[in-house]
Amino acid sequence: MLLMPDVIKKTPITISEVKELVYSRWSENLSSLIIDQRKLFEYLSKYDKVSSAKEAREAVKRLVEDYGIKEEDAIMLVDIAPEKKDEIMAYLYRGYPLLGEKEYEGIAKLLESIRKKINS
Repeated sequence: MLLMPDVIKKTPITISEVKELVYSRWSENLSSLIIDQRKLFEYLSKYDKVSSAKEAREAVKRLVEDYGIKEEDAIMLVDIAPEKKDEIMAYLYRGYPLLGEKEYEGIAKLLESIRKKINS
């Protein structure tokens, strides 16, 4: 009999982290995956915009610590990886009206540093 703990801790994770977890579990048996599992692989590959899960988690940590952004909002930014400062402002302005120009520039540089290099 499997006993479930009374409290289950849920931790939000980035798309890059999901991709790494799924790939590590399913990569050995790719040919035996069902259609939904294959579609999940396609989705994760298509929408993962960060170079690695480790870089994604580090970026989330820096956004939380350096800019006071909630973890869920930091994960959203890392997953979307907006390229322009104005796009970042659109996502954060209502929740973080006190962030200034300097902070938005810092966030933009951080996101640029972790974004996949498509043309490399």
